Amino acid sequence: MITALTGGTGFIGRHLVRRLLSDGENLRLLVRSPKRPDWLQESSAETVRVDLLDPSALKRALTGCHRLYHLAAYARNWAPDDRAFYRINVEGFRNILEAALAAGLQRVVYVSSSVVCGPSGSVPATEDNNRDQIPYFTAYEASKALSEKIIPEYLKRGLEIVVGRPTRVYGPGLMSEANSVTRLIKYYLKFRFCPVLKRGQQRGNYVYVEDVVTGLKLLMSGGRAGQAYFLGDENISLAGFYDLLEEVSGRRALRLAIPPSLALALARLEGWKARRLGIYPLITEGWVRTFLQDWEVSIKKAQNELGYQPRGLRAGLKATCEWLGYRTKSSRQD
Repeated sequence: MITALTGGTGFIGRHLVRRLLSDGENLRLLVRSPKRPDWLQESSAETVRVDLLDPSALKRALTGCHRLYHLAAYARNWAPDDRAFYRINVEGFRNILEAALAAGLQRVVYVSSSVVCGPSGSVPATEDNNRDQIPYFTAYEASKALSEKIIPEYLKRGLEIVVGRPTRVYGPGLMSEANSVTRLIKYYLKFRFCPVLKRGQQRGNYVYVEDVVTGLKLLMSGGRAGQAYFLGDENISLAGFYDLLEEVSGRRALRLAIPPSLALALARLEGWKARRLGIYPLITEGWVRTFLQDWEVSIKKAQNELGYQPRGLRAGLKATCEWLGYRTKSSRQD
């Protein structure tokens, strides 16, 4: 049985590929680059070059496969043209579902995002939260939400699709935009500096990357078709996150309080530079407004139905600090 996987060269994807290979699975990776990544040179994984916007090539690439993990996405903070998010995250998703049906695949695990449900307010969001009355802050959020609306059509046509919605993922691995939380941890440890909006009181959910991988495997083996599951861990404020990081690492950092008005002004300036000069922005208005909200989620559904048990923020931060080359309090005591 061949398992197909898109997005296998990304942050979460690399971890999933390594786990599946260690489990002895036959993998076919659908990739954009013609060059096989160095870290895959000695592996048994098959790589096929394909574009999500090429339906016929996708069908050929999936022929002979029985199931698919779809992680590929346009997950950047900004694009010169917002239509890029929709082409990859919506049209590309539809294309691969069509190809999966044509190739006779049985099951698809789709990696979406917890942001599609919108801010949580005072109560942690569940998978059933309805965001119809809440505007999207970014084109990425809107495109991922729209992509999920495609799924019922393909369920009716006989394809089993299960949705995983990771929260704020961190941990060892590729230091891309998808791993922005680990970059914050690195800046904290290296430069002893961390910016906070509104005293860091807004709450979010953070999850270690290997726990997401475990969750995706559980979705493939036991998730209910047509259902979505949050793959997260602990809800905590940004201030609380830094408090725990300080405790785990034994390193204190200067916390720079940035007023929302200043953050939005800087984001507008960055947006102007991006549009006029083509300079990739450090921050956008949409992402500032995103981080001014609470994004707590409940992971009870994944726990109760799948047996999903993430390791906890303290253990994840310890592993991340040590991967970054910083000894933690417990390791210094060992």
